[in-house]
Amino acid sequence: MNMSEIIKTAREELGMTQEDLAERLEVSRQAVSKWELGASVPSPENLELLEGVLGVRFPQEPLEEESAPQPAAKGPLWNWKRVALLVLGVLVLVALLCNVLFIMVKSRTNVDAARPSQPWITGISFFDGDASPLQPDLGDGWNSFTAGERVLLAVEFQNGGEDSVTAVSLFLTPAGTETLDQREQLAVQAVADWREFALFAWDVPEDLMGHLEVVLECGGGQRVTETLNVTAVPSSSSPEAGLALNAMGIDAVEGDTGHYTLEAYGAPMAEVEWSSSDPAVARVTNTGTVFIEGAGEAVITASWNGQTAECPVSVHAKEDVKTAYGKPSLGEEGNTDLPQGVPGEQPGDRLSYEPPEERNGQ
Repeated sequence: MNMSEIIKTAREELGMTQEDLAERLEVSRQAVSKWELGASVPSPENLELLEGVLGVRFPQEPLEEESAPQPAAKGPLWNWKRVALLVLGVLVLVALLCNVLFIMVKSRTNVDAARPSQPWITGISFFDGDASPLQPDLGDGWNSFTAGERVLLAVEFQNGGEDSVTAVSLFLTPAGTETLDQREQLAVQAVADWREFALFAWDVPEDLMGHLEVVLECGGGQRVTETLNVTAVPSSSSPEAGLALNAMGIDAVEGDTGHYTLEAYGAPMAEVEWSSSDPAVARVTNTGTVFIEGAGEAVITASWNGQTAECPVSVHAKEDVKTAYGKPSLGEEGNTDLPQGVPGEQPGDRLSYEPPEERNGQ
């Protein structure tokens, strides 16, 4: 037993409280409590008094050992605080390393990646007169506008590694012709070396159905072109006027590889649904473009908001046309001048086949 245990055991055997022992030794009760707890050691004088009062003897060697201050107990080497700090430090270090590696890889990519030699178009956007974005996409590569309205067209591009853009041009070619003599330049805009965009104001024409070309004029005579298919709904069209088509009929020839364009007046073009009574004779797309498939009769129907408008299609056999004109029929080798597009501009016209020579005024 150590000194604190001897003091406490002897006191309790004598039925004394800590206060009783403190009065007998003329010390404070706190001093007795510290002796029994081992927090302090009695002085030599108090040791002698304790031996006389308690009737015990304290061993000398243990007293000398206990009188020496004991080193404070060390806590565990690893506790939750140290582990948490270590994990946090590792995470911060990993984050810093990842950030440095990302910057290095990005910088190397920007330096080593070969830039295209020629410029390229990065975006073409449309806006109305109030600079509000327009969404003219109809699908199938067609974009619809309102005839007579002013459209703002923004062209964004990137200069190439070897060539840069000197000007941006707009061209319009009517659908069904695709010939240079029908190609019209709408506008051209010079650009400075530091500027990588061009802005045009385009007044949408009536009876628009064609291909809008955006051309980057580059150094060295190089050109970069992107083509958009565009059409326009007449500004006079309204639901009150009723649904009507721009043609009352189509006359075609078997083997005709061209196409015919129908427009529905009195309805938003994007909402018109097109159908054919016999796709084996005439097939129609969701933009009103008619393709000839074989000889026979068919009816093209446009539907919108409970209204319908019809366009009959008559496809003549090759032999009938050959006999009527005494010339090689369409589709035979050496004859590629096919009827395409809409020959008339007013509602009520009939889209009809004409021999190549008569159509060209020969």
